[in-house]
Amino acid sequence: MSLAVPLTHLTELATAEACLAADLAGRDQAWAAQPSALPGWSRGQVVGHLAGSAFGMINLCEWAASGAEMPMYHSPEVRASEIERRAALPWPALVQDVHAGAAALAARLGDLDEPLGERTVRLGSGATLGAADLAAVRIREIEIHRVDLAAEYQPIDWAMPFTMRTFGQLAPFFRTQREVPAHMLRSVDSGRCWEVGASGPDLLGTEADLLGWLLGRPPGPLRTSDGSPIPVAPAWL
Repeated sequence: MSLAVPLTHLTELATAEACLAADLAGRDQAWAAQPSALPGWSRGQVVGHLAGSAFGMINLCEWAASGAEMPMYHSPEVRASEIERRAALPWPALVQDVHAGAAALAARLGDLDEPLGERTVRLGSGATLGAADLAAVRIREIEIHRVDLAAEYQPIDWAMPFTMRTFGQLAPFFRTQREVPAHMLRSVDSGRCWEVGASGPDLLGTEADLLGWLLGRPPGPLRTSDGSPIPVAPAWL
């Protein structure tokens, strides 16, 4: 038996879920009611989304295992209502929902065997991916939304293996599915670059700051190749 999802991704996911749990430990209802760094969202809504997305990804695991299409969310309206429902839960119940989703998803990912890794599923955004990348996508959700919790975690804290993998996953999507007001993102720490738009200036900065900008999260210092103001990135939830 061979795992469809790389063991390294499963191990990284376990660490990411543990870090999220640590972020939530010791918080309370008042903390959850405060605004997050995601415009228009409370911290409780962000946490509710993280819980719901874990259960949504279990649907994608079922799709990969059976070959029968099972969407991550039944509709955008159902997704939104579930976020609101969870955000209104008492804080201990919401945190327990996060833990339950994490445990159930980890178990389901570990049950996926080859040759399912090449089977394609579709995220709520419409982006497609192979089943082998499901754990990496969950890691991405956690890392991005930990920043949104407006606590101590920031894009600068993202590890370079995470930023490299995420650029590889998302640069082609942004290039073809979003109108990005920049042409190339050029890393000053690694020397790598990614084409994300058809036109506009190049952006220069650290890998983590460039990814933070692309995802609409607060980046550190960036500069443009032509000295123009830093443009606003397209929305990414």
